[in-house]
Formats: sequence, C-alpha cells, structure tokens
Amino acid sequence: MSENIHIRAEFIIEKDNVEQYKLLIREMSNFVEINEPSTLLYQFYLNGDGTKCMVHETYVDSNAVLSHNYSTASKTILPRIFNIAKLNTIDVYGNPSNELK
Repeated sequence: MSENIHIRAEFIIEKDNVEQYKLLIREMSNFVEINEPSTLLYQFYLNGDGTKCMVHETYVDSNAVLSHNYSTASKTILPRIFNIAKLNTIDVYGNPSNELK
C-alpha cells in the first residue's frame, strides 16, 4: 500500500475577495512547487465565478504533510487566505500517521 497522502480542501470565497484569493492561492502554489519537493501535487480549481476553490494536494507521506504544515508558506500565506476565505471541507485520504491525525 502506498504511503501517499491525498488531501482535498474546499474553500468558499466572498465575491469581494475573489481577486485577492486568486493572487494568494497562486502564491501558495508557486511556493510549494519551488520549495517542497515531497509535495507530489498541489493544484487548485476555481468555479465559474471564483467563489469556490477546490485544492488537491498529494504528498509522498505523512512527514511531507507535516513539513508542509510547518512551512513558511503555511505560516505566512495561509493565514492571509483564511482571512478572506472559509475552509468549508477538508478530506484526507491514505494512511496518515498518528502525528498527522
């Protein structure tokens, strides 16, 4: 069985914050791509009017998720995302370690 961890997070964005959200989620995605080699996939998809965003993340294992959670991006960009968007749902797939749970 693979140790990969897959995460699907859905954000709800108010119409007034759509453009700012797009800037922040792109910044987050670029940071992860450049600085987190244990992140296999970090993609986001917006609905037609930009008020819903689905983020898909795949990590090599639980330790990679924990590293992401403690990364500079998660400490600096993610709080700004949470200021303008609501995390509606988050699903974790795979076999997360006890520490990740």
